[in-house]
Amino acid sequence: MLNSYINGHPRVRVQDNRLVASEYIKSGSTILVQLPLASVPLPAKRHQRCNYCLRKAQLQCCSRCRSAYFCSNECFRNAWLHFHRVLCEPQVTDIYKDVDADRWLLERTALTLHSHDRLNKQHSHSPSHLPLAIQALQLHTPNYQGTQQHNNTVEDVAKFLEPFDCQISQQDLDTLWYRIKLCSFPIVDPEHHMDQVAVGVYPITSLFVGHSCRPNAAVLYKQGTQSLLTLDDILPGEPITIAYVNIVSTKAQRTQALKEKFGQDYTCHCTRCEGDLAIVDVALDKGESLGLTEQDGLELMSKHIRLWSVLDMVKHAETKEKDSWSPIQVLDPPEFAHFVSRIAAPDIYFASIDDRKRQTDNLYKVYLREDRAHLLQRIPTAMAALLNVPEVPAFTLASIHAAEKLLVQRISEGKWVETSRCALYLFVIYRLMYPPLHPNLAYHTLILARSGWNALVEMELIGVEKKLERIYANGTRTWIELARNAIDATFGRESSLWRDVIELQWVYERERKVRSTP
Repeated sequence: MLNSYINGHPRVRVQDNRLVASEYIKSGSTILVQLPLASVPLPAKRHQRCNYCLRKAQLQCCSRCRSAYFCSNECFRNAWLHFHRVLCEPQVTDIYKDVDADRWLLERTALTLHSHDRLNKQHSHSPSHLPLAIQALQLHTPNYQGTQQHNNTVEDVAKFLEPFDCQISQQDLDTLWYRIKLCSFPIVDPEHHMDQVAVGVYPITSLFVGHSCRPNAAVLYKQGTQSLLTLDDILPGEPITIAYVNIVSTKAQRTQALKEKFGQDYTCHCTRCEGDLAIVDVALDKGESLGLTEQDGLELMSKHIRLWSVLDMVKHAETKEKDSWSPIQVLDPPEFAHFVSRIAAPDIYFASIDDRKRQTDNLYKVYLREDRAHLLQRIPTAMAALLNVPEVPAFTLASIHAAEKLLVQRISEGKWVETSRCALYLFVIYRLMYPPLHPNLAYHTLILARSGWNALVEMELIGVEKKLERIYANGTRTWIELARNAIDATFGRESSLWRDVIELQWVYERERKVRSTP
């Protein structure tokens, strides 16, 4: 039944228990859409998201249990049918105030399975996607690596469900929990800063879609609905892959996370781990050998986003020996961003600092149309050059995580020049780690465009050198163009992100036109 379901989708088929392309698939295509078997909002988001569909809306609290929130009567009825009738007991206070998301997900999944069995016995019908999701869940081989936290979670749920007629033994819950860990995905909301808002169980995806640290697809979410989006052009017979772990990490960290999820025998053989892009991890490991702490990273990034001289970097790029960085002994964030960008994306780099070097065609589309092998050559070349520099503190996880924290802080403080520098550094980092259309990179490109525009306005208000203003204007124009195409291909024109980038482009072009008028 599952294979028939998958093979009923155009462009993909199941081959050797893996989802593969049955025909040529263009990047930016949606190839599989599914609802979760079960999902729960993060505890901190319970009051903001419907506890059934995860929609962000004005919610009503259940008047009986005072612990669940729904956006409509329909969601309340569906929740009651599948799990809420068991959980809804008269309460004086909110019993889920300090709920653990793992326990809540196990509880809800167990009740959903029980309600499905009950409805079948009563000759009623549960939602059409549930039988397929349940079949896929049961086909997962549990990865038994118990921890004390795991044992406590299972015991707590077993005790909680014991008074109810759920007929789920602790052993069954134990097996279910291992399967859930294989099938659970963090649900992020692109409409709200790519924040994680929930956790969902999607067994069909985890059963048929393999892992890669350089994936050719990614998952997107609209409320609780998961869509599988291609990030690259995929040839017939090529497996569809996504990243099941954080790929902004070292090889050792990814390997450990993958073994914890899939078992100790799991080994990743992707191009990032064992192919041409393995040099990225070699360079990252070299940076990690410097032993920077979290505090070191914060101090380094705070200093350089404050002192970063764009003019100095541009002057260096304009020297006759512009391809020679051999005298550099240390690459701090500003030098790193310019150094890597000039090698990995010269068209984008020079267009962002000099309007005369802008291509007439759209930069982002030109970049995507290039031959795949030629495109991937640039990253190893940049990394090989990076390895010739004795110390690169900018290419360490401490610096990357510090920049991510500082970006949020500087946005909240309205310090847009520093924000734009931080965003530019992270853009260069993410382009090394993520495929071009990955949602995280596409969303960050919009952040870079916004911060570039706001920084340009800030500099015009305080008065800066004309050449610096011109460089920022060219950069902002480039980032907006990149963001427009990335958002279009990844999130689509129905998203609020598309409206944001179109508005940003309109404001930028209007202001540039006004300033150019005599």
